[in-house]
Order: sequence, then structure tokens, then C-alpha cells
Amino acid sequence: MTSARLKVAWRADVQGLRAVAVALVVADHAGLTGFAGGFLGVDVFFVVSGFLITTLLVREARRTGGISLRDFYARRARRILPAATVVLVVTVLAVATLQSLHRTETATVDALWAAFFLANVHFAHEGTDYFAADLASPFQHFWSLAVEEQFYLVWPLLLVFMVHRGVRRSVMLWVTGLLTVSSLAWSIHLTQTMPAAAYFSSPARAFELGCGAFLALWGPRFPHGARVLLGITGATVLGWACVTMDATTPFPGYQALFPVLATVALLASAKGPVAKLLALRPLGRLGDISYSLYLWHWPVLLIGAEQVPEEWAAWQEATALVAVSVLLSVVTYLLVERPFQERRVPVFRGSWSLALWPATLGVVAVASLGAAAHAESLLQRDREIAYDWYERHPAAQQPVDVFRPEKAVTEAVALAREGAPIPPTIDLAELGKQAWRTDYSCLASFEDTAVPDCAYGDTTATRTLVVNGDSHAGMWLPALDVLGQREHFKVVPLVKSSCAPFDVPQTLGGKAFPSCPAFRVWARDRIAALKPDALVLGYRGLYQVRAPDGTTEEQTWSAGVARAVRSLAPLAGQVLVVADVPLRPVPAPDCLSTPGADQATCLAPATGSGVTSNPITRAALQGTTARFVDPTALFCSAGVCPLVVGDHVLYYDDDHINSEWAKEIAPRFGELLAPVFGSDRQPAP
Repeated sequence: MTSARLKVAWRADVQGLRAVAVALVVADHAGLTGFAGGFLGVDVFFVVSGFLITTLLVREARRTGGISLRDFYARRARRILPAATVVLVVTVLAVATLQSLHRTETATVDALWAAFFLANVHFAHEGTDYFAADLASPFQHFWSLAVEEQFYLVWPLLLVFMVHRGVRRSVMLWVTGLLTVSSLAWSIHLTQTMPAAAYFSSPARAFELGCGAFLALWGPRFPHGARVLLGITGATVLGWACVTMDATTPFPGYQALFPVLATVALLASAKGPVAKLLALRPLGRLGDISYSLYLWHWPVLLIGAEQVPEEWAAWQEATALVAVSVLLSVVTYLLVERPFQERRVPVFRGSWSLALWPATLGVVAVASLGAAAHAESLLQRDREIAYDWYERHPAAQQPVDVFRPEKAVTEAVALAREGAPIPPTIDLAELGKQAWRTDYSCLASFEDTAVPDCAYGDTTATRTLVVNGDSHAGMWLPALDVLGQREHFKVVPLVKSSCAPFDVPQTLGGKAFPSCPAFRVWARDRIAALKPDALVLGYRGLYQVRAPDGTTEEQTWSAGVARAVRSLAPLAGQVLVVADVPLRPVPAPDCLSTPGADQATCLAPATGSGVTSNPITRAALQGTTARFVDPTALFCSAGVCPLVVGDHVLYYDDDHINSEWAKEIAPRFGELLAPVFGSDRQPAP
């Protein structure tokens, strides 16, 4: 532990490397062309952090003969917590002021997980796709801080133990190498089996910090020529990775080795020509604010995008929001980061810095409670206005004619345009329970290739109807359950999330989705065994289609529909393909709980990829015995779609039918499926 090679002074090139890392991340999140691989900046941060923290601890052990965990964690608290607390609190308050109660409630939960440095665990449990564009949390980027802090809970303890036991440096290197390789192996395995969880997993990411720690323990001194080669190689590989990798790249896994080893090479190229470029003052200045910029840029981009004028071009929006992020970062660095790091803040100068974490938790908890209370008060004000309006307009609360829902939808559009408020009787908490999966949970998850035997409707019936497709097939189960009981059909679901029933190549969050074609093969065999009287196919149109080279997504979809239906038609008495429903620009809970919202603000055009896919799907059915069923009129009138009809909410998110509305319109839906259902129907309008 006394080798001179372990002595590492302040390095301006490392600060420049931080600048490169944060610039890559911000460019990616801002949507700049050519930076789809900018997320690799996080991997650069991980390696740098592992290197610097290990260097500090080893240098302390060399100087004093031991490591003070109290001082280490006090330094970490002053470095991480003050700026993080400011961003957490300001962001929660911004969400409560500018966005819906639903998003506020979600954001407050996310903020508390972030404050506990367990954001990665939370988002992995929620099944978050880091690259998804919709409904991202303003605290999603805190996952990387959580990974680092979890690493810091374990690694310093191990170093202290080895130093206390007098373990030689060579043994330390072997231990570090073994742990790093083990983490890499786990990362490769988890990326293949559970990619969403792997992205946020600390054990799957530990090898990135471990590589930096290994370099710090090794502390090699390379000749000038080797440093030149290392710097050029590292910069080239990192640049290549950022250009060639994107959201479709399985990550982390072995792919993460490219940015990780590139960063190791750059760190090892100290005093080489590339390191001297990284040490330039402008990069150093950006490196100084890199932590604050990382904290600020994501919530600013996410929340700010909804505040900029609609007529702004994408580049104008990105430029303005990045500028705001940089300004906030400079202010936070000067007024928050530096005073705490330089011990200029009374009380939090020495060991009392350890109290910063409970202080952070308390401040964030209070801010979250206050934000939720503020958002609820705004919504309560809207409810009181709504109660008064409906008292003066009793005709607006007429029940829906279940046999003529099209008429009710048309009237709802007219009512919305008259300025009708959101019905105060709508319970947002109940709306969250009205997802079809709440009562119809017999479906295949992302990894599954089969579903267990289960049935709805009249489970004792001799006639069988099979529902096959993705969640847009599953969302019709509440209606088909009602119809099956009435018409004495057994309803068997063969449903898999995000997997259309057609022979269309699809991805999952931009990544390979091998369980989907495997499920289709299994479902086809199951349909052949069941020999159903009717087969209902539902789909989310053009969703995550991967078009082969030389073809468009539309062409790929059309060919896949025709091929699948021709193979399925002989297996069932009748095949009915149910058209996809319009996509709402704002999810139902958000629209309903936005302060000042009314039914007019929740009107939406009948658009979206599903609507685009419907005529393509219908045309692909020509020459087959399948029938196309279009339920759009049960949701939209003259190209406009209300969210509320009577006191019914039509969607529970932005693209799935509310299960209560599905049950309400079951009689009319049965007419559309005739002659499969509807033997005792009333005349259609």
C-alpha cells in the first residue's frame, strides 16, 4: 500500500472527461442528431467515479495507514446531497405548479425513492424503459446516482477491511478483478434475460465502477508513446460507440465494455496529448458544473418542453432548455456546491455533514407533501366549480344508452365544446383500478412465451371464442366476458404484452424481442388444439415494428397481417380483426387532474399509429375469410374523441380502453361482432 505509483494528484484531464460525459448525456436527452449513443456518458461517469473514489481512499491509507469511513461519508454527503436536495425540491414544486395532480403524486413518490438513493430499484420494479419517450419521470436520471451511492456503501467497507488486515496490493487487485468480472458476467446474463431491470441494476453496473477502481489500485506508469496510443484509442472507441449505439443496443452487457474500456484508456493516458486536450480550461469549467448540470438538465427538458411555444422548432426548444439548464447549474455550483464542499456552511463542516442525508429526506418529504396538497387544492377548486355547473345543467348527466353509445359519444363532443367541466363524481383513484389487467390478469408478460389455461364468459359453455393479440386485444376482455356470459360462449385469452398477433417483426423498447415470435407459435398451436368457433384478433397498430432493409413499416405490417390471417383462418370457425383505437395525446389521469382542465381540453383528434394502421390492416385482409370490425364510433364522432361520456371515462391511460366503458358498450360491441354475438339484440341505430 505504500507504492509511489498510488499517489495521484489533481488531474485537469479528469475534469475534462467529466465535461465530455455530461455533454454526451445532455446532447442525447436534448435530441440532438448524431448523439443517440450519448447515454454512454453515464458509463464514463461510473468509471471516473470508481477511479477517483478508490484513488482518494488508497491515498488516505498510504498517508495515514488507515481509512476513516466517517470522513469519507461526510465528504460524500457534502458533495452529493446539497445540490441533489435543491433539484429534488424545486422539481417537485414545479410539477405541482405546472402539471397534473396525477403526475404530482407520481413525482412525489419518485422523489422520495431518489432521496433514499434507491431510484434504480424503484424504476426497475416499475418496469421502466429508460429509452421510452412517454411519461418519463423527472427523477428518472437519479438512477445513476443511486447506483454510485450503493457502490460506495460496499466498496469502501471492503477496502477498509483489506487495509486493516494488511492485504497486499497484488491481492487487492485480484479481489477487485474477480468482483469486476463477476459483475460483468451477471450484467451479460441479466441484459439477455431482463433488459429493463439490467439497465438499472447495481450488480450489473458494478463492473463499470470496478474497472475504474482496478485502474486506481494498479496505478501503472506508461511511457509517452503508450500514453499517446491509449489516448487516441480511448477517444476513438468512445466516439465510435456513441455514434453506433442507440436505444436498440442491448445494454449494459458486454456492449458496455466499449465505453468502459475506452474511459479506462483515457484515464491511463495521463499527460498524453489527448489528456492535454481534455485539460483545456473550457472543458474544465464544464466539468466543474457537470454534477449540477446532470441533475438539472433532465427535469428542465422534460417539464420545459410543455411550456415552450408550440410554434418553436425542435432546435430552438432544445437550445433554450439546455441554456436554462446550464444557467441553473452555474448558480447551483456557485451557491450550493462550492460552499458545502469548501466547508463554508455552518454546522455542516465536519462530521455533522453526515446529518445532511436525514435532513435531505426530511426536506424532500415536506416538499412532497406540500406539493401534493397544493395540487389537490387546485383540483378541489375545479370540483367545486363543476358541482355548481352540473346543478345548473342537470340534462348533462343523462345515462348512456348502452345500445346506442355512438349517439352518447356525439352528444359528449357537443357538450365538451359548450364548456362542460370534468364531472366531479369521477374518482381518479378508482380510475387507476379500471385497467383491464386488474380483473383479467391471465396474460403473458414480456419474457413469457405462453399463458396458463384460463377462461372467462360462460366457462361451462360448449362454444369457444379465443382472443389473441397484445394488450389492445386484452382490453376487450371486459366486454367479451359480459357477452360470453350472455351468449353462452367460453372466452379464452391468448394475450401477450406488446406482441401483435400478426407475423410482424417487433422490438421491445427498441431491443430484440425473441419471446414474441415464440409466443405466436405457441398461440397458433393452442388455437389449433382449441378449434374455436370464433377467433378475435386485436392489435396496437404499427407498434415497435422493425422493418427489414428496403421496406417500410407499413409494408412490413401489411405483409405480416396477410400472412398470419391466412394461416389462422383454417383453425377457427370465424376470424374477426378488431381495429385499433385512437391514441390520446395526454393520458387520461393527467388530462382529468390538470388544474383548469375541462371536457374541451380533453378532446382529442382520432389520430395515432393505430388509426394509421387500420386501413392498412383492412386492405391486407382482402382475399381472406376474416372480417374487419371497426369500433371507432364507440369512442369518436366526426374525427373527435371525448375522454368523458356521461360520467364514464373512456380510457385509463393514453391508448387502452377503460374496463368500465368496455363493459358499458358490450351490447353494441356484440352487434359489431355479429353473427358471433347478438342473438337477442336490439336494432342498431
